[in-house]
Amino acid sequence: MEQDQLRVKSDDLRVNLVAEEGASLSSGSLRLYAKAVVSGQCVGEGEITIVGAVELYSYDPVNRRAAVGIMVANEYRRQGYALAMLHALKELSATNNQLHTLYADIAATNTASLALFRKAGYTQCGHFKEWLEYDSHFVDTIRMQLIL
Repeated sequence: MEQDQLRVKSDDLRVNLVAEEGASLSSGSLRLYAKAVVSGQCVGEGEITIVGAVELYSYDPVNRRAAVGIMVANEYRRQGYALAMLHALKELSATNNQLHTLYADIAATNTASLALFRKAGYTQCGHFKEWLEYDSHFVDTIRMQLIL
């Protein structure tokens, strides 16, 4: 996945995932920036901007799997960009043949993120009791998995 770039259409959203020059998953992690055309103030006007990023980390080349983290800038949340980014990552990963499985560990209390990953085709494959510490208490984590 060196300097990968992919355009995916998802509900009229076009997202390009772009790695920094020279970045490679072989280092163990890879950040892909999500660029999209964002409408301007005037009709027909738009500019390409970074709306978020997808991080692949804990890469295991032997078993061809990596964990997924996703970040969307506050002003672009709840507009479909996160789902478009996950679809783009799925297509990119499937065509690259470097990965067999993507997974995400999500706090069980984060219902919005769990719903997002389900909508993107991920299924629950694990439940970790008191796995993450938030505000001096522990919360469960749900592992979501996508087999490419």
